[in-house]
Amino acid sequence: MREPQELNFVPSYADDRPAVPVVAVYGANASGKSTLIDAYAFFQKAVQQSQARWLPGAPVPRRPFLLDHTSRDEVSTYAADVLLGGVRYAYGFSVTDHEIVEEWLYSYPKARRRVLFERSAMAMTYGATLGGGKVAAERILRPNSLYLSAAAQSSHPELSRLWTCLTGPFVVDDSTRQVLVHSVAGAMAASLYQSFADRGLPIGSEVLAAADLGVHEIREGQERPGATFPEDELRPRLSAHLRSAASRSLEFVHVVDGEEFVLPVESESAGTKTWLNLVSTGLTAVLGGNAVWVDEIDISLHPMLTAKLISLFQDPELNPRGAQLIFTTHDASLLGTMLGEQVLSRDQVWFVEKAPATGAAELYPLSDFKPRKGENFERRYLAGSYGAVPLLPETAFEDMLRKYWGAHGGEAVSA
Repeated sequence: MREPQELNFVPSYADDRPAVPVVAVYGANASGKSTLIDAYAFFQKAVQQSQARWLPGAPVPRRPFLLDHTSRDEVSTYAADVLLGGVRYAYGFSVTDHEIVEEWLYSYPKARRRVLFERSAMAMTYGATLGGGKVAAERILRPNSLYLSAAAQSSHPELSRLWTCLTGPFVVDDSTRQVLVHSVAGAMAASLYQSFADRGLPIGSEVLAAADLGVHEIREGQERPGATFPEDELRPRLSAHLRSAASRSLEFVHVVDGEEFVLPVESESAGTKTWLNLVSTGLTAVLGGNAVWVDEIDISLHPMLTAKLISLFQDPELNPRGAQLIFTTHDASLLGTMLGEQVLSRDQVWFVEKAPATGAAELYPLSDFKPRKGENFERRYLAGSYGAVPLLPETAFEDMLRKYWGAHGGEAVSA
């Protein structure tokens, strides 16, 4: 994205919660939806890994806007506001391909800005309220590492809490999806279900039954020799128990006419594995009060299952810790009602649209259109009232085929 874009979680309508629990982002193919997820993933990775894993002198692995010669050399800026212990924190940084240009952290304990630290290149300025441990973090700071990352490495008491908060959300995109589906998701499911069973809560069978997958039970099977995690960023997120579970094969128990049939994970459908992936990650987030970012949530998943997952985050009783689900999708049915209830509220829907002339994406909310409560958002979106839909000549494909058949006289095309 070339220009600054803001994804705002503050409710636009009457709501006693400080932030909406679910945000859906719609847009045509190649409109910039995945770029939004990529931007947050980079922000999180920089906070988590820049001090510990980025090598001294190594380039900053950012992705600048590439469809403009000027933008390639401009700084990229990332920022996020979080609520921690009832206090709002605003943290952000600007980077080039080679260094951190700026970094800042402010808090708002009584709705007034309080500077915790500000950074310009390698020069640090501290606010009066930032506690001890500042110097230890500054000693190990590098031009290509974030001060917040260095502070966490040096166990700064106050900043480590914020670091944990910012690195807690989980991002499910193309780079992590297959790893989750084939190794971690099943292990998370088996581990999570077992932890509930140990507490006398049969949530495992209920989650499986809700999806109507035909799976009665998931079991951990035999040890898989040489099991690895190709995505390094997944390693710190996994507890020792989950790493152990993911190193085992998984067995899916089907019951037909009272007889058990045990199948390996490889024999299960993409939809089954996708559901396990998302529901395990989602339930873990709800229990921990974290956020989950999912790119293209509707891949291999029925809309009713997606709506079921969304409902877990929407219900304050089931989600008392304020976990959040942020996802991109093409599934317009989620804009309507399902099982008699509205799936998404008016202030939970955003759109991304790319300008044809510049290739730059713009992010904007449904609330900009002043929609009425109960309005048919699905129909209006598909009709193009909100933009963010593919714009094709009405008969583009038909004209192409007519032109081909006219030139070839109806001859068949060999495979």
